[in-house]
Amino acid sequence: MKLDSYIHYTMVDLMPGVPLYVYAIKGEYYSILIDTGIFQMKDKITELCNDTAQIKNVLITHAHADHIGCNSTVKKLTGAQFFASGAVGWIEDLEKHYLEFCIPSEHLPDSPQQRAEILGLMDGPVHVDTIINEGTTFRPGNDIELMTIALPGHKLEEVAFLEKNSSTLFMGDVLLALAAPFFHGFQTARGFRNSLDRIEKMVEDDKIKRILPAHHPPLDQKASLKCIKDTRHFLDEVEEIVVAEANGVEFPLLWKNVCLKSDRQLEFRGFAMLEVQVQELVEEGKLFIENNRIFRE
Repeated sequence: MKLDSYIHYTMVDLMPGVPLYVYAIKGEYYSILIDTGIFQMKDKITELCNDTAQIKNVLITHAHADHIGCNSTVKKLTGAQFFASGAVGWIEDLEKHYLEFCIPSEHLPDSPQQRAEILGLMDGPVHVDTIINEGTTFRPGNDIELMTIALPGHKLEEVAFLEKNSSTLFMGDVLLALAAPFFHGFQTARGFRNSLDRIEKMVEDDKIKRILPAHHPPLDQKASLKCIKDTRHFLDEVEEIVVAEANGVEFPLLWKNVCLKSDRQLEFRGFAMLEVQVQELVEEGKLFIENNRIFRE
């Protein structure tokens, strides 16, 4: 499917209210694929690559399973080079990916079902050819200039790509899939807020006229500002509930209470996110820990 003359895309619904979009940019010199979706999209991703032709570069926004799921398929089909800004081990070693993502423990038991669910989203590891950073730029055509923008939050090393001539921002998960039944999560709430502020200012300054996120349909400026506001509200809500529940409980109980109050599933994404939230609130002086129990100041 085509969004306009040079932007092609495909999509699936991961769950009610949570789509997954994958975009490709077709230039006269070569084409670029941004993320590779999930393994269950193999036929769609293959068609996307064939439609755009000459996929030379694959740019990874961040190394979660639903963004790297057809890496092996795309590599075999196109021979493209893979670019990522970090978490290379998650792309090159899927067992490492699973263990560090799902953090199996006494509170988060491992299981064959969970392994099948998470590892089943990905078709295999690939080698990351080049590390990209803020400002790394790709020029697949005369009128296409794609610049890397660092947007830590959901993942510490997450990046987006701004096509400067059309003011279009290709994005991973900075605008969260809030309809998910689990916490979509973050690795830094503080960094997340900074990234949202940065995007908001770029929209207001007309440097971004359109955002193409992974888990939302294409957004014009008005819709982009609303999604930024919604994501910021989510961050505020999580912080408020964590502080309210920090009444002398140990972390596992706090995690369970926050998930219950937020109507979210008890699982690894929320566990990891709330560990980060507690740590940052301690650093900010809003919480303190004594004898493994968490208190609000």
